Amino acid sequence: MTKILARVTVSVPASTSNLGPGFDCLGLALDLRNELTLELVEGSGSALIEVAGEGAATLPRGESNRIVQAARLILPKRLPGRLLFKAVNRIPLARGLGSSAAAAIAGLWAGAHLFGTLRCSEDELESLAVKLEGHPDNVAPCVHGGLTASLVENGRFSAQRLNIHPSFSAVVGVPEFELATKRARAALPKTVPLNDAVFNVSRAILLVRALETGRTRGLNGLMADRLHQPYRARLVPGLANALAAAVEAGAAGAALSGSGPSVLALVAGGSGRRVGEALRRAFAAQRVKSRSLELSVDHQGVRVERSS
Repeated sequence: MTKILARVTVSVPASTSNLGPGFDCLGLALDLRNELTLELVEGSGSALIEVAGEGAATLPRGESNRIVQAARLILPKRLPGRLLFKAVNRIPLARGLGSSAAAAIAGLWAGAHLFGTLRCSEDELESLAVKLEGHPDNVAPCVHGGLTASLVENGRFSAQRLNIHPSFSAVVGVPEFELATKRARAALPKTVPLNDAVFNVSRAILLVRALETGRTRGLNGLMADRLHQPYRARLVPGLANALAAAVEAGAAGAALSGSGPSVLALVAGGSGRRVGEALRRAFAAQRVKSRSLELSVDHQGVRVERSS
């Protein structure tokens, strides 16, 4: 049996971003977790990675894996053994649920905690995750849990956790096809009309207040967007119908989850199953297979489960 010299286990939540008008700013952590166990074992050579669950058949093994690349940013260049990464993935890949941010954060936190002593501050780890991602909206909720607002200014990152009423939970409609963030961003215009910017800013501010107080009346209108969803709709067949169907089935509001193709519906009450069924039917009408996930809000963020 190979001797284990050090071990740490980290878990990270899924996240949804934008929530409609809060483009590249608002994020929400969801209770669907990936787990990563990182071991330093006797031997030498490049890192090994085992993957179970989402992406088991497609994710790269070894040094090209995002988790490994993130951990290498923190770990010493020379190690007295070989790295073995064991990933259990539950977050669907390239579906607008923060799988990329989760991978980066899992790798960074595992690398930092492998030897039991934090190799740099958690603020520094979070900033590194933002640099890897290129934007902070999924990183912040994945790290802190709950509802967050974040920004990057002059290369510096900051985030604030916001209050969300405990009555809210989420239903996510997840189409079977993937949509790379790079492709979804390429669909966006370089400039937007002033009226559209005002439309989003005013709704984002009022949306945050509604989520804090638990107010569902008018919430769907506050989750409307003009900055990204209209441009990405052609990449997500049935998007408009899915958004409408979720609300008709009882959701308080609905929006594209991140860059898509998943659809986020916020619910307050017992309508989760109906909303999930409505989302699946809406996508099926466009001959798109999908599944639905009923998820609570995650309030823990990244968590170091066990180390030795």
